Amino acid sequence: MGGNYTGTTAPQLLVWAVKDPIGPNLDRIQIIKGWYENGEIKDQVFNVVASGNRLRPDGSVEPINAPIDMKTGKFNATKGAAELMGLWTDPDYDPDQHAYYYIRVLQLPTARWTLYDELRAGVKFAPDVKREIVERAWGSPIWHEPS
Repeated sequence: MGGNYTGTTAPQLLVWAVKDPIGPNLDRIQIIKGWYENGEIKDQVFNVVASGNRLRPDGSVEPINAPIDMKTGKFNATKGAAELMGLWTDPDYDPDQHAYYYIRVLQLPTARWTLYDELRAGVKFAPDVKREIVERAWGSPIWHEPS
């Protein structure tokens, strides 16, 4: 739950997430690293673990096909994982660089309020209006300040 990292070697972060008992399964866990370089803030997203062993050696994640039911709004309950855990080490750690890290967890898609309005109230939205959403959860940041 956040804090300051004072080590001199690359930090190792153990990440663990458990799904909401009444919600859809989890898709993946990511670490977002931010740092200050040449007068500007930069960031990078690292995929740490993905359901169904979809994490590729290059760090990308194979897309998951877990659509919601557009006629009922029900989410896919067969794909994803109820729990995900992994260990991540910063591959580009520089002990002399200001940086921060935080965890982001993505769950499988769920119906957005627009779909529920269409199904329950007969509201009509334009075709380009999104009808599903990927909910996310974040952890408190871990800060690194050079000594």
